[in-house]
Amino acid sequence: MVINSASIDDDCLKINYSSSGCSGDSWEVKLIDAGVIMESFPPQRNIKLSLKNEEICEAYFTKEISFDIDKLQVDGEVVLLNLEGFDTQIRYEY
Repeated sequence: MVINSASIDDDCLKINYSSSGCSGDSWEVKLIDAGVIMESFPPQRNIKLSLKNEEICEAYFTKEISFDIDKLQVDGEVVLLNLEGFDTQIRYEY
């Protein structure tokens, strides 16, 4: 799986990703939070996109998915999200 882009829209994290498969219809995608708030300013959280893909084909698909992330808010007005496999920190302001 390759993460092509990630952005915040209100309280939603939109992730554009690609992977090989037959159609992508059976993919199971989850956003997983490490459950740890790093003590920095602003605070940071580590998250990752989990893709269960059992399709065995050489076709390559790109999809976009959106997750409600309001539960990732911490004290203050901003948290930086470190998405595994994506080189840029995501600034979530609320």
